[in-house]
Parts: sequence; C-alpha cells; structure tokens
Amino acid sequence: MPDKEKQSNNSKYFNKKSITITAVILLFMIILSSTTQFSIIELFRPGTKIERVRKKFKESLYEQYGKEFVVYGIGTRTYNDRKMWEAQIYPKEYVGTPKEDDPYYKATAGMDIKPFGGLGSVGGGWENVQIKIEAEKYIESKVKEIFGKKVLIKSEVKYKRKDEENEYFGWKIVSGFDSLLTKANQNPNKHRIELQLYLYIFDRIDSKQEKEKRRKDIFEFVQYLKKEGLFRYLEMGVYLIDERVLAPSYEEYIDKIYNQKWIEKEISGESIELPPKDFRKKMSQALQSEIDTMNKKQLIENMNKIKKCELTYEDLRKENNHYFSVVYSKKMLKDYYGANESNKLMKDYENIENVVLTNNLEYIYINQGGY
Repeated sequence: MPDKEKQSNNSKYFNKKSITITAVILLFMIILSSTTQFSIIELFRPGTKIERVRKKFKESLYEQYGKEFVVYGIGTRTYNDRKMWEAQIYPKEYVGTPKEDDPYYKATAGMDIKPFGGLGSVGGGWENVQIKIEAEKYIESKVKEIFGKKVLIKSEVKYKRKDEENEYFGWKIVSGFDSLLTKANQNPNKHRIELQLYLYIFDRIDSKQEKEKRRKDIFEFVQYLKKEGLFRYLEMGVYLIDERVLAPSYEEYIDKIYNQKWIEKEISGESIELPPKDFRKKMSQALQSEIDTMNKKQLIENMNKIKKCELTYEDLRKENNHYFSVVYSKKMLKDYYGANESNKLMKDYENIENVVLTNNLEYIYINQGGY
C-alpha cells in the first residue's frame, strides 16, 4: 500500500508539473503573439499565413465591390501603433489588358491585425480609383465631342466634406461621382469636388487657324465644366501631343535619339538642349510617312495602348508636346496653392482671350512651314 500511495503521489506530482510547464509555454506563446503578431491558432490552420491573408482580402473585396480582385504585394505596416496588413489590388477583369500593368488602376487595401494575430476588417481603398474612372466617364462624351476621338483623359479626384466641429474640409475616400457632384452643386458650403484634369490630344498644330480652333475648343470645354459645377476647384492641363508618337517606329527612334549628341540652344530667351537638327528632321519625316499610311482606327488603337501612368511630363510631354494650355479656377489657386489675386493665372474664363496656348520649347519635331 505505501508503494501504491507513493506511486499515486508521484503521478499527481508529474501531472501538476506537466500542467505547469504547459501553462508556462502557453503564456510564453501568448506574449510572443502580442509582440511578433504570431498566433497560437495559426499553428493549427491549414496553409501559410500569407495565403490566409490573401483569401480574407479577396473575400472581403468581393463582398464590398461585387467583383474579384487580384491581391499581391502583401506586407505589414504600422499607423500610430496600429498594426495592419496591406496589399496592392486591381480587378481580375484587368488581367491581360494594358490596365493590368498600370499603377493608375491599382489601389492599396488594408486589414486590421487583431490580438494574437487574428484577421480584422478590410478597407478596400478601391474607391480612390473608382471615383477617377467615374469622373472620366462623366465627361468623356463631351471631351470627344469637342476635341475629337484621339484624346486620352487622366484625372485625380477628391471629394471633401466640411466637418461642422472644426470648419475643416476633410477628404473622404468614397466613390459615386455623380451623386457627390450633385451634393457639391446643391450645397457647396458643405461638399466639395476637387478635380485635377489632364487631356492628351494626339494632334499637333500646323497653322494659325488650327491654333485658334484649339483655343476655341478649350474655351468651350471650360464653359461646359462651369455649367456642370466642375470649375469651382479645377486644375486642368490640355496637351497637344504630336501624333507621330503613335507610329510603329516611334520607340525605335526614341531609343536612338538619346545616343545623339544634344546641342544647347537659346529659344525665346531660354536655354534648352535638343538633338541634332539633321536627326530631328530624319525622324520627323520617317515617322510622318508611317502615320500617313495609317487610318484613324489604327491610330486610336495605338493611342489606347498608352498606359495612364505614362501620361506624364517625363514619359510623353517633354519632347512630344507641341502646344499646351493650363487652366486653374480661382478657388483652387487660393485654397490649394495659397495664391493671391496678383497671380497671372487668376482668371474667370469669361472670354476666349483668357485661354493661352503656349509652344513647348523642348518639342523635338521639325514641321514644314516651321509653325
């Protein structure tokens, strides 16, 4: 009996010791999970953590937007001691199209990290892209009616709502451009649409008559924006891009042009650098010959291959921009840039004289007549 009693006591001792060790291990893992985002539950779930995070993103995004998204570039970030998962997203329907590789059509989604590494709520962020698409769709028919079909639209859109407590207009990440514009028009003291709009027209100006026609086009479009309530907070650039960028050999000549010895020249009192005139003339004639053999449909197809992210000064405008015009509303200049009434861009655009078309001095092509 004493041996059995001793054996029973030893068994109880080892059971208590085992329980204590298990408790210590569990406590250590809980502490570890709170400091490294490691979760005990994660040990018993199938698949890797990244796979589970991606799955949660995809399911939540589908619930929010009713479409499938590609989710990639998953990582963690910290905002004011708040730990989150982040991922880059774009709609699955963009796979295999020029939009797939275009950052303009991508958004950042976030997901809260709960205690012990759990997965929290998802903020899609797709509204940042969606509202741009909606704004461009809203004005697209008018843009093409005035400027023609060889035009690309690029925009940045912010909806801001006034905080009654501190009288500050705060940026809201939402979509629904049409309804938000209606709110801004009905109650501009509380709602605001800030629009940065860039029009790329693939057509150079070859005569004074064409230049005057384009000035009238821009003026007409500004009047349309005023009528729609889109001029209150507007920053707009209209760029006449030489259509020779749509020629099949354009990229080949651009590669060659940087191997030339550029020459410093003074034009209109400014010092700039241009490729040699002989090369510019040869390139201009060769690309023009290609353009002359292409029909309008082919030109538009090549235009639509240009990514929105390439519609920038460095990628397209620097040497291919023949003429350009910039338009700012007074409210945008005052509230966004802190300008005063003495700024030369402060205009009401009540007459066509307010529209200025400026020749881009870095334009590389040589045209007949030299206009």
